[in-house]
This record gives sequence, C-alpha cells and structure tokens, in this order.
Amino acid sequence: MAVYTELTKQQIGDLLSAYELGDLQSLRGAGDGIENTTYFLSLDSGTELVLTLFESLSRDALLFYIELTSALHDKCLPVPCPLRDGRGCALQSLAAKPVLIFPRVAGEHIRQPGIEEVRKMAVVLGNIHRHSLSLSLQHPNPYGLQWMQRSWAIIRSSLSEQENQMLVEQLRLKEKHLALNLPRAVIHGDLFRDNILFFDGEISGVIDFYGAGTDALLLDMAIAVNDWCTNAEGLVDAKKRSAFMQAYESQRSLSCEEHEHWQQAQQLAATRFWLSRQHEQMLVQQGAERVLKDPKHCKRLLLQHLNRL
Repeated sequence: MAVYTELTKQQIGDLLSAYELGDLQSLRGAGDGIENTTYFLSLDSGTELVLTLFESLSRDALLFYIELTSALHDKCLPVPCPLRDGRGCALQSLAAKPVLIFPRVAGEHIRQPGIEEVRKMAVVLGNIHRHSLSLSLQHPNPYGLQWMQRSWAIIRSSLSEQENQMLVEQLRLKEKHLALNLPRAVIHGDLFRDNILFFDGEISGVIDFYGAGTDALLLDMAIAVNDWCTNAEGLVDAKKRSAFMQAYESQRSLSCEEHEHWQQAQQLAATRFWLSRQHEQMLVQQGAERVLKDPKHCKRLLLQHLNRL
C-alpha cells in the first residue's frame, strides 16, 4: 500500500456519494506498498474504508479479482471483498484509473510470527485452498513461467554468471512442474506477513489478491512458508515449517506427489520473488518510484532450498 496518484477529498467524496454510506470526513494516504495507490477513509457515519487505485492492472483483470474475493467471502472466509454502489457496481474509476473500495478490516500485521501465528495462518490457507478447489474460477498466473522468462531476460545483464545459471535451472524446473499432476486452483500468490491481519489473536483479514492466478497449491504454500517460517537470519526454520505443514494438513491433506516435490516448490517460490525484487530494483535505478524489498533475501532462501548455504 502507498500513494502514487494524489487524489483530492472532493474526488473521493463525489465517488462515495454513490454508496450512500455517509460523507467523507477524513482521508489518509498509506505509507507503504509497491504497486498501487491506497487511501484510508473515515466517514461521518463512523464507517472506515480502504480505497485502492490500480496503477497498472486492467479493468478486465480486476473483474476476476472481484469475483474471486466475493466467492471466498461468501464461504465465510476472512477475505474482504469490494463494496458495491447503489447500482451493484464494484469497479469504479478516478483519475482515469480503476478503483475498488473495501471495508477496512480491524487488525494489524504480525512482524515476527511465532509458532501459534504460523499455525493459524496455515489453517486459514488450507481452508482457502480447499474452497478454491471447489470453485470453477480460472485465471492465468500473472507470475507464471512466461513472466519468469521475461523478467529474467530483463535482469540477466545485472547478474553474475553463477546467478544466471541458477535461474536457468529454476526456469527448467518450473517447466517440469507445469507437467506434474499436482492439485491446481487459483492461488493467492503473495501471502506474506503484510497481507494478513490479526485482531485479538485471530486472523481477521487475508488481503491483496492481485497476484492471484491458477497454479499449484503447493507453490502458494511455499511462498507463505518462505516468509512466515523464517528465523532471525531470514532463513526457513525447520520447527516453524513443520508446524505450518501439520496445521495446513488439518484442512487439506497433501498428495504423495506434493510431498515429493515440496522442496522444489520452495525453490520456485524463492525464485519468483528474487526475480520480481531484482526487476523492481532495476526500475528504481532507472528513476521509477517504487518501495523496494531486498532481492538478496530471496536469493539466500533459494540457496538454502538448494542446500548450497
């Protein structure tokens, strides 16, 4: 969450009039984020909202995310879905860019999750996956093989020969994984700590589904483990990972093939974010406005999963 496009109180107030929730009292731009503009809104009725303006996602792509979050919300999962105006429309527009408005979910991000928070997160993810398998929704993974190949082509000149060789190996591995008979459905694709909210010790919200797409459920698990189950050195902790796996399987049991390819999934998860962060770093060096996360962290995770540390 961040502010890249400045909006006025008048612009937002005019938009809110279609929702009949009350008048805009105050607004505050979010202070962090990577891709989209986010404002926190307070209405005179006491209602708290979150407005997200999308800097690059198309309206067509957003229609899928509206349908996905609405479907998961209807399953009584802690997934906020966009509000609809008096005409039943969720997708709006400001500054010639698409906008969604969400109810603001009470809660905070856990900066240093312990075993108990890891277990609760894994249970929720297992539950989301179980319901995702029952949905007919399909959507290409925006960070799948083709994106990985394009991203590597962009950043390869900035990497060492050894780093490029690792990425060649991982791209080949991704191709092999696409041919495996692994359970697939729409995955979140970005379940880091800053996309989960806790309130009174329980998960109150799973947010930011804008990287969602159809892929192996195992990849979604690996992405989560690579962030939630790390130790003080930023590497995956075996005890936390074990707690995660046990809690997840209380909701959905893994197949034999998933167990067999688990470590490779962790490699692919680390590779996906190494590529994206390295690309973001290049864009910033070229003058783009971005909030950066360290790509070296993801490279170290990949080395750990390759047993090269």
